[in-house]
Formats: sequence, C-alpha cells, structure tokens
Amino acid sequence: MLGKKILAGVFAALILLKLAFLLAGPQQWLGMTTALMGHQAVLIVIYLAILAICAYYIFTSLDLIDVAVVMLFTSILVGLGLIPYSASLLKVMQEIATIGLGKMWFAWIIWAGLAVAVLYRIFANKK
Repeated sequence: MLGKKILAGVFAALILLKLAFLLAGPQQWLGMTTALMGHQAVLIVIYLAILAICAYYIFTSLDLIDVAVVMLFTSILVGLGLIPYSASLLKVMQEIATIGLGKMWFAWIIWAGLAVAVLYRIFANKK
C-alpha cells in the first residue's frame, strides 16, 4: 500500500508542478520539453522503467476491470483537454500517418494486450 501511495503522491506533485510551470512560464516549459525531446532514447528508458514500476503495483493490487475503467476515464480527460487543439492535432495525425505508424508498435502491443485481457476477464466471468 505504501508503494501505491508514493506513486500517487509523485503523480499529484508532478501534475501540480507542471500546471504551475505552464501558468507561470509556458515558454520555459516549452524550452524544457524541447530539450527533453532531443533525447528520445533516454526518455524511452525512463518511461519503460516508470511503466514497469507502475504496472507492478497496479496489477498486483487492483482488478483489471477497475484499471480499464480508470484508463477510460483518463483517456476521456486527456481527449477533453485536447479538443481545443483539434486543428493542430489533425496536422500531427496527418504527419504520423505519412511517416507511418510503425514507430508505435511497442505501445500498440501493450494497448492490445490490455484490451484482450479485459475482454477475456469480461467474457470469462473471472475476477
């Protein structure tokens, strides 16, 4: 339980820190983001490590159906936040479609695995 509370606290603190930076100095935030995006390999390793830690706590202590509902909530919240930027996002999606979706294979495997596991739980009546 302590591990989950630590992860939740880190999440909350990072969200508030990000919002404070965005409100106080969006250009500084953009500069920092641009600098970080220049190190994609490092970011991938960091994200994978964080993903593994979170996945451990999530899947050892929560029901998969509950996780799916929270992920749906989060996806809707992110989508709601991105609606005002739909024109820009359409351009980005066009660029992604032009370049190809092959760079997203690993994330797609995770999403597909989660979806199949959730559907299995639902239709197999398992908890």
